Amino acid sequence: MKIIILGTGGIGAFYGAKLILSGNSVKFIARGEHLKVLKERGLNLTHSTFAFNEKIDVYSLDEIDSKIIQESDAIIFSTKSTSTKELAKKLSNIIDKNISYPYLISLQNGVENEDILCEYFQKEKVIGGISRKIGAHIIEPGVIESTGDVETIIGAIKENDLNRTFMESFKNSLVNADTKCEIVSDIKVELWKKLIINNGVNAICALLRVKTGIVMTNEKLSQIVYGLMKETAIAAKIDNVEISEKDVEQMFELIKHFDSIKPSMLVDVENGRTIEIDEICNVVIKKCEQLDYDASYTKTISYLLDFIYYN
Repeated sequence: MKIIILGTGGIGAFYGAKLILSGNSVKFIARGEHLKVLKERGLNLTHSTFAFNEKIDVYSLDEIDSKIIQESDAIIFSTKSTSTKELAKKLSNIIDKNISYPYLISLQNGVENEDILCEYFQKEKVIGGISRKIGAHIIEPGVIESTGDVETIIGAIKENDLNRTFMESFKNSLVNADTKCEIVSDIKVELWKKLIINNGVNAICALLRVKTGIVMTNEKLSQIVYGLMKETAIAAKIDNVEISEKDVEQMFELIKHFDSIKPSMLVDVENGRTIEIDEICNVVIKKCEQLDYDASYTKTISYLLDFIYYN
């Protein structure tokens, strides 16, 4: 397959390296010093099961033209959710939507990226997705460290025969890349399940500047995590997604026994980057308010983060 990775951070670099090693053609989009080093030295990515240290085909977004895009099978969004709308608008101006154009796959945090993409592209072209059980971060420009046994879940926002065929091909590419992939009929449920985990540990770890294992093995802090997760399950009702108490317990146990990692928000805090507070915390607060429910756990963590890093 011909794939464009939009956002060559930890997750984007990991998927790109895996896809290249299994014989796919991958073009990367990056920016800043990271882009400069990637062009000069290539991508250096390490994982417990493999290493990738090669020159790659990498561009800035301004260097990508319509011909490169139209010839691709898919564009994977692996950027921060804070930039989804801006990037979707830019791509919409480049892509000729009167002829065939690639599928757009979101592998980002949050539950609203797919809705944003649908504002600019046909719903049939938008594929929702989650990447879980993986930690991957930029250590320095051009250098990525990753850990975990990645699992990918994808699903069309509006399924038809064409995108079903595409998803099967994409799944096969990931399986051939020695990763797990599943196609689901209702991707919204999976997106909310991931948000339950993200809202549970991402923000509190960023606030306290500790890894997930520290929080999950502390009896009092883990109770806060469970409260954050329950509030996220309540917020999901606004999107007609029903997540049971049993589902919340399963996800709590999943993160409790997963490798202790630095969540993305903690890494962003440590590197002085913008954090996804709106996409992870405030979306829960907003949707709970629509249900006349006070998301007190999420409000507390979000407001403290906002005070410390944005005040």
